[in-house]
Amino acid sequence: MENMTQFLQTSHLKNFAVRFIQIIIVFPMAVLINFYMPAVSFIKYEMTYLLCVMIAATISIIVTKYSRRLIVLMFFTLLGMTAFNSSNYSMESLYDDYNAVLVSMTNNPNNVSYFKPVKGTYFQERRVKNAMQPTHPQVRAFAVENSTRYYNGEYYSKYNKLARYFSLFKHIRVNWKYVNDPRNTDYYSAPIESIGLLAGDCDDYSILMASSVMAVGGEARIIISESHMYTEVKVGTMDDLDKVSEAVRTLFPDEVNGGKIHYHETNGELWMNFDYTASYPGGPFLEPELYSVVTFE
Repeated sequence: MENMTQFLQTSHLKNFAVRFIQIIIVFPMAVLINFYMPAVSFIKYEMTYLLCVMIAATISIIVTKYSRRLIVLMFFTLLGMTAFNSSNYSMESLYDDYNAVLVSMTNNPNNVSYFKPVKGTYFQERRVKNAMQPTHPQVRAFAVENSTRYYNGEYYSKYNKLARYFSLFKHIRVNWKYVNDPRNTDYYSAPIESIGLLAGDCDDYSILMASSVMAVGGEARIIISESHMYTEVKVGTMDDLDKVSEAVRTLFPDEVNGGKIHYHETNGELWMNFDYTASYPGGPFLEPELYSVVTFE
């Protein structure tokens, strides 16, 4: 009788452990599915994640029904993939994205923004990536035209691609008119909208700037901070710092006016902010603390 009681207790414990894994694996699995799943333009971002949750839950139920050992193996495989895959999608990335999901699900959507800033905010990054249009013909035409609008001739001969990037910065920033999003809405304008209006808020500006730089062969990334967003452009390596600083001071003499050149260094690469709030490339950072860095292939 005592042995039977111990057996039942052990059996209940195993059942509880399996059910616990079956439930807890759903959300990280959904985050990974959403991360690797190609964007679907006609499905909203919130619905995309809910779809991924449903897919993950279905997989969890089917696998558990087929083999309890298999769902346990999947759980530890998932942990292993994120723990040892730091070059692509690490455990820290999974934790940050999972945290972002919890924020969006545990707050009232009428009072708290769905994309409340959280370090590594997943949905905000995905929205930015979906809005980018560096290969769109209209964006390409806009970028080519305005990358050659200023700093041609000797400036281009001396500074080459920097002259193109700085020309884009000057044209977009000088002509940009700041307009807030609709009330209680975080609206991201596509570049094909922005090139005609040259108006919007910081995320619209950043997406247009990054798309334009990429349309003429440059490398750009978008930085998300606590309440701001801006573009950074790769302007060379750290060995080019003096040359790049000279180019900024030469092409934006009145704007710099003795000010400092600011930059970020990533693995020896030199990145300079093209922020709307700065009057020259490499101007002061509005918010130095980074919440997330959105990169593009």
